[in-house]
Amino acid sequence: MILDQKRFFSIKYILYIVLLLCSIQAYGFNQANPKILTISSQISLPIGVKIWFNESGGSIEGLTAWNDGEKFASLGIGHFVWHPYGNGRNPYSSFPTLIRYMEKRGNVAIPTWLRGNLYCPWQNKSIFIQAKNSPRMAELRQFLQKTIPIQAEYMVKNLEETLPELLSVAKAEDRTLIYNNFYTLARTSAGIYALVDFLNFKGAGLSGSRGNYENGSGLLHVLRDMSKAPQGMTPLRAYAWAAKHALIRRVEQSAPDAHHERWLAGWFNRINTYVEGEYLSATQVG
Repeated sequence: MILDQKRFFSIKYILYIVLLLCSIQAYGFNQANPKILTISSQISLPIGVKIWFNESGGSIEGLTAWNDGEKFASLGIGHFVWHPYGNGRNPYSSFPTLIRYMEKRGNVAIPTWLRGNLYCPWQNKSIFIQAKNSPRMAELRQFLQKTIPIQAEYMVKNLEETLPELLSVAKAEDRTLIYNNFYTLARTSAGIYALVDFLNFKGAGLSGSRGNYENGSGLLHVLRDMSKAPQGMTPLRAYAWAAKHALIRRVEQSAPDAHHERWLAGWFNRINTYVEGEYLSATQVG
């Protein structure tokens, strides 16, 4: 089981490097002018807090959640997935990957029981809820609250690692546009927040099917459709415009009896925080 998971991570890493090299060749990366997203603690903290409020209302208890109908815990500001051990091959869990990032980063006080632990110690939601006030759960919440900026750093790293994947499934004529829109937004902390949050919120949109590419609602489609926004908008406002239209498209394509339109107002409120975040735009990032 562990060997299979290690092999999965190795394959994913190799594919990432191959895609990154392709983007370097196509878009002029060079060692003298690398475009690597880095954020300081002064930037990562407000970004992390905003994502925390988006995901769980800024609730301490919301840092350790287990949603109805799901087979995994959702932890931290980004509700990182943590599967318990089960029969057969377990799905990918993002929470252990976050812990490994913290271990490599250093200078992080990680509870001993989290180090190297691939599987959630609570087997289902019922057991998880029963442990709500346990010392271990309290320690986990405290740890997650203290590491909000580092969790935001990890999400930014994941964002940049997603870009080669976006470019790999995009049409050739759209790749330069998507790439330029990505890095135009990524020049400021407000733009990074908007990119990271939507990726965490609605995903990358990486399905290779033609129908999904034309009508999807992931980050790929938002970056592509920024050019369709009304003229005169700032890049951030064009991004918010494209995000709202992607969500409308998502509702229109859902089954009528699902009544997904009831979520639109809340989704739009979340997108509005991207534009409200223009106050951060004066803060340039490296």
